[in-house]
Amino acid sequence: MKEKNYKTLRDALNQLPVYGADAGAWEGIEQAMTPKLGDQLPSYRPPAEVWNTLSQELDTPAPAPTRRLWPRFAAVAATLALLVSIGLGLNRGIDRGPTVTYAYGQEPAPAPIVADWDEEDESFARVAAEIATRNEPHLNTLHHELTELTAASEEIKAMLVSYGNDPTVVRQLAEIERDRSDIYRRIIVEL
Repeated sequence: MKEKNYKTLRDALNQLPVYGADAGAWEGIEQAMTPKLGDQLPSYRPPAEVWNTLSQELDTPAPAPTRRLWPRFAAVAATLALLVSIGLGLNRGIDRGPTVTYAYGQEPAPAPIVADWDEEDESFARVAAEIATRNEPHLNTLHHELTELTAASEEIKAMLVSYGNDPTVVRQLAEIERDRSDIYRRIIVEL
């Protein structure tokens, strides 16, 4: 393989500083190696031709590369002309699109939620008193379910006070109130 920048490489290598180890350092390394590996390994000398060839290749300067600028210049110019003509052609065919306009509107705020689920609490209290006087197992079971739903309803009402009128919480409260009304109807049928 031929080096293209032979002179630059040779100058850079010649400018590198040369460092050597102290004599004491080598003695310390030799003493640290208990078996001397250098004595155990075989040594081979390369033929003189190899060194002569390497030396000649390093000393001969590399030939200057021949440059033909005209073909490269012509290729660059042709590419540039092609890109400019394509750009101009595309610019004429571009549809600018419609003009954008903005419109806005105002909507009224939703009506506030009117809590009407507390109106039946007196009626539920009368039914609970009636169930307590009768003491029938089926009525006691329905009363227990009604009590659990009332406790859940109170928890949801507390959440509404803490977090505001969140639509999901209001839906949960509506479901609980429907279940309470259904059990209330079943209790009235049993009474």
